[in-house]
Amino acid sequence: MEYKLQSIRVPSGWTITINNLFEVDLTPETSAWFCSSVLLGGTRRSTGHCFDSRVEPEGDPDGEFVIDFLLIKYDRKGAPIKGSEKYLGEFRTQSKIAFIEKIESFMFDS
Repeated sequence: MEYKLQSIRVPSGWTITINNLFEVDLTPETSAWFCSSVLLGGTRRSTGHCFDSRVEPEGDPDGEFVIDFLLIKYDRKGAPIKGSEKYLGEFRTQSKIAFIEKIESFMFDS
């Protein structure tokens, strides 16, 4: 692989469900590495907190890193309850460092 997966601190109780985030900066030469509907996603079933992230516009070297924060309810079997999603907000930045810090902060605070 040309690039390694991006290092990120993940506290106990969290599961990273999607990881397409690599240790590479978003530039015109590397924009293909940011052409994914979800770069990094995670969930914490005990609290229902979760997040999904992407670059908008997808793969645009001048785009923004976007994180959506949600709360989801689960049934007794651990399956998500359809329609239970509650949107908590979003975060946008052009800084990959700020993007990673915000995800880590959300996981540690939730």
